[in-house]
Formats: sequence, C-alpha cells, structure tokens
Amino acid sequence: MQKNKNILLVYPKIPETYWSYNYALPFIEKRAAMPPLGIITVAAMIPKDYNLRLVDMNVTSIKDTDFKWADIIFTSSMIIQKNSLEEVIKKANSFDVPIVAGGPYPTQYFDQIEGIDHFILGEAESGVLKAFFDDFENNKPKKVYARPSIRKREGAKEIDQQFLDNILRHFEKQDVDIKIAEERPSMALSPIPRFDLLDIKAYISMALQESRGCPHDCEFCNEGALFGHQPRLKEPDKMIQELETIFNLGFRGSIFYVDDNLIGNRKKIKELLPKIIEFQKKHNYPFTLYTEVDISLALDEELMRFMRDAGFNMVFVGLESPDQEVLRSMGKHQNVRINLSESVRKIQGYGIEVTAGFIVGNDNDPPDICDKIFEFCQKEGIVTAMVGLLTAMKGSRLYERLKKEVRIRGDSTGNNTHYFELNFDPLPEKNEEKIIGDYKNLLSRLYDSSGDNCFKRINILIDRLGPHPKPATNVRYAEVKALMKSLVWQSFSSYGPNYRKLIDHTLRYHRRMAPKAVHQAICANHFIKITKYALKADEIKEDFINRARGYQTQISDILKRGFEESGKRVGQMKCDVNEFLKKTRKKIRRLPGEYRETLMELYQQISKNINLRFEYSLGCTK
Repeated sequence: MQKNKNILLVYPKIPETYWSYNYALPFIEKRAAMPPLGIITVAAMIPKDYNLRLVDMNVTSIKDTDFKWADIIFTSSMIIQKNSLEEVIKKANSFDVPIVAGGPYPTQYFDQIEGIDHFILGEAESGVLKAFFDDFENNKPKKVYARPSIRKREGAKEIDQQFLDNILRHFEKQDVDIKIAEERPSMALSPIPRFDLLDIKAYISMALQESRGCPHDCEFCNEGALFGHQPRLKEPDKMIQELETIFNLGFRGSIFYVDDNLIGNRKKIKELLPKIIEFQKKHNYPFTLYTEVDISLALDEELMRFMRDAGFNMVFVGLESPDQEVLRSMGKHQNVRINLSESVRKIQGYGIEVTAGFIVGNDNDPPDICDKIFEFCQKEGIVTAMVGLLTAMKGSRLYERLKKEVRIRGDSTGNNTHYFELNFDPLPEKNEEKIIGDYKNLLSRLYDSSGDNCFKRINILIDRLGPHPKPATNVRYAEVKALMKSLVWQSFSSYGPNYRKLIDHTLRYHRRMAPKAVHQAICANHFIKITKYALKADEIKEDFINRARGYQTQISDILKRGFEESGKRVGQMKCDVNEFLKKTRKKIRRLPGEYRETLMELYQQISKNINLRFEYSLGCTK
C-alpha cells in the first residue's frame, strides 16, 4: 500500500489570448487572470495523507526540483493548453515520473496525447478519481478511468455513443476501468476547492462554480457533451461556505462564476442569490461577481434585481449574431424569441455590464454580417465583444454535421477569437478569403489603435449603467494604484485623447462610475494591443509563407534552364532570399512574447527548407 506520496498538481500555461488579459495585468500587479478551479477541486478530493504541491504555470515556472520532488503528477488542461501540456509530459517522462491527465482536453482528445500513464476522463466526482486511488494504493493503477453518460436527446445520443466506442477502441488492449453511468454526478459530491494551495494574490479574479450543464443545445457548442443539458447545482449553504473560504484567505476583488449558464435553473438560483446578498452585506461587499448567462435574463426582472443586489456587475452572453436566420440555423432559439437590443439595454439598466460573444463564418451568414455585428456592438455599448470564427468542436452537433458532409479539416486549437483559420471547408458558394478578411477588418474596427470605436462603446456603457449596490466609497488600495498607473500610462498612449475624454466625461456626469471607467480603459488597453499584435503577426506570417513559396517556385523554374545560366541565377537569388529572411526575422523579433516565439518556430522551419533547396539547386548546377 502506498502512503505519504508526493503529488505535483500542474496547470499548463495558457497562451496569450483575448481572455488572458496580459496587457491589463501590469496595471494591477497580477500575474494571471484566474486560478485553475478544476485542479484545485480535484485536489480537495485526493486522500488527506498525500502531500500536494500546485504549480500554475501561468503564475510561476515549473522547475526540475518540482519533478524530482514528485512521486506522481496530475495535470488538468483545455485544448488551448496543448503545447504547454506536451512540454510537461516530455519533462515528466524524462524524470520517469508517472503522469495523470484529466480535464476537457484529455477527455475529448485522449487519442491524440502521447506519454500519459493514466487518463481520468470526465468529471472527477463521477467516481473515476476514487477508483484511480483505490487501484493506485494497491499498486495496480489502470490506463484509463471513465464513467460516460449517454444523453437521450436526438443527435446527442449518437455523439455520446461514438465517444464511448472511441474510448473502448483506443484502449482495447489495455487495462481499463470504464463503466456507463446512469446519470451525471450530483454537485453535492463536489467539495470546497483547495484555494489554500493558490498564491491567491497572483490573480485578478477568483473562480467558483455553482452549476454544471446547460438546458440549451446550440449546434456549435460541445458543453452538452461534457456536462449534459440538465443543470446540476450546489446547495446554497455550500456556495456560501466557498465564499467564506475565499474571504477568510484574505482575497478581495472579483469572483467569476464559471458556469456555462448560471441561470439554467432559475428557481434554484433564486434560492441562492438572497443568501449571497446577505453574505455581501454582512462583509460590506468584499466581492464583485460576474458570470455567463443566456439573454433570457432580460425577461426576469426579479432575477436581474437579485443578481444586481448580490454584487453581479457583469455577465457574458452568447449573442452570436444579430441576424435572426443565422440564430435559427445554429439552434440558438432563446435568442430568436427576444429583442436583443432591448434585452441588452434592460440588463445594463440594472447596473450589469453585458459582454458578448459573436460568431463569423456560419453557412447562413449574409455578406454584411461583420458590419451588422460592428454596428450592434457600437450602438449597444458592448465594450468586450468577443468575436471569433466559427469552430467545429468535437462533441458538438456542428462537428458531426460537417464530418458527415466531409468538410472537417482538423481539430480546434481552442482559441476562439483573434485566430485566422477555419477548421472546416466553407460552402462552395462562400469565399473563404473574404470571410477571414472581413473578420480581420471587424476586429481592427472594434479595437482600433486610436481607440475611437472602443472608447465610444465605453462612454455609452457608462451612460447606460444603472445604480449598483457596491458602495462608491469602497475603493481599495489596489484600485487606487491601478488608477494612478492608468492615468500615467494611458493618457499618452496611441488612444490617449479618447482615454482623457472618457475620464473627463465620467467625472463630470457619472463620478461614482469612475472606478468602472478606469477598469474599462485598462481592459481596452489589452484588447487594443492583443488585436494589433495578432493582426500584425498574421500579416507577417502570410507574407513570409507566400514569398517563400514564390522563391521555391522560381528555383524550380530556373533549374529547367541550362546549367550555366541556372548557376548564376540561383546564386543571385540566394542573395535576395538572404536579405528577405533577414528582414522577416527583424519583423518577427519586434513582436511580443508568444507571437514572436510561434512565428520564430515557423521561420526556422521554412528558412531551413529554403536553404536546403538552394544547396540542392547549386549542387545540380555544378
């Protein structure tokens, strides 16, 4: 029996994305946006006689001493963390430390991950984690543990059965523990996460989860495959215990409820919210809250009032498209039955900011869809407009449909915005170059370097937001520091004039909203910069690939001529190519962080191929 084992919990690095807030972090002296809620929930389910160490690679780097300390490694990851997870696996393998993989990425892409000793698929509360430790402590851990549940909805049943068949087929010659579950696990089985393992001051927000499962079945979404359609909720008293735990650890600030749709079961949420209101009042509103909901929130005045009074000051809503026909085609029926503009304004009137997701690249998109999205966001004051190209995710009805139509090109990268490739073939009548070009243009308008459009939306939002219960005087020291940095850094930025107008307008007409205005400006800094760098990196990448192809074609054409002429031409072209490579390398080096690293890998690969082609060509002409 194995006792007193050292378990290293590793959360791989998330690349620079729209949601990473890399360019907002310096203002508030934080290192990451949110903690890894999944893995600290798993940590709370691990038997007490194990020694735990958490390494969140978004906060700190993982060291060789961590691997040497560990007897076994647990990882939890999303698909966007794929590259970082691969590095962790390589390192663990080199130290000969067993590694366990769980989370959304391994659950859906287990067949694409090598070097893993044990897979724990699906929700840990389903019994898979307990089963693993029962075997592990008897020195007989199996390769994979899974408790898949088969949904009964038409279309969903086939997806779930296919998932089960894939697991059985992939692991057919290995020792496995796979049992079909009658239902998904109750949230009563989910313990209070181990927030004490975190460097709690390193994060902008804390994270909590009240429910899993969404009642809707949008075609593009794979959350139903992961968590089902029946919302499962924690009891109100348990959620208050989690809030108390975070409060007692000294955290003050924002908390993100990571639920895919917090209001999926309104009756139960209305039982919870009064208890949160009581907690907030008791502690003088230590937390501001935000979450994800569907637009039907606007139809329930009581629910909006409860959420406002509980401290919710922001919600993310999947609006997806301002076009009714597109919404119908994607199964977004809850958005069709309601006036989107009126709904956004109603929610804003309760002091709750509406941030929203939009999708470009649907089969039914009209030619001017990007213009419609832009106009909607500008008109309704949607500052945080996450616009992404349509992605076919494994587990979604969209993926299955496109697979049957033989249109799937590859898997999703997990980055659903500021990414410029489709993972499926558009319809023959659609121009892919136009789709992506229009999408890039939309991003550049929403988050232009001058800030004209972005700051217009902020002003509209500040004008529309209704009163909120958080005391205006309850401004923390960290917010004062952020304000001072904002005034110094942003006043003289590329969007400085618009920033100064915002501050002036807010102080004149909405003084109590000054902290909100500064917060919006700091977030705008991130969105403007991430857009600028993403577009620039893609421009460099496209130019580099196209010109490299052109040079390779020219070399082939030259070789068709006589040896003497070819030798001179190839030698002359090599000088041109070297100059081109030098200039491209310089452009790449001007990019920040991960954009630079990613493009430099491509640069090394292509430049190596070009040089090999030259060596071959020069050899042929001798």
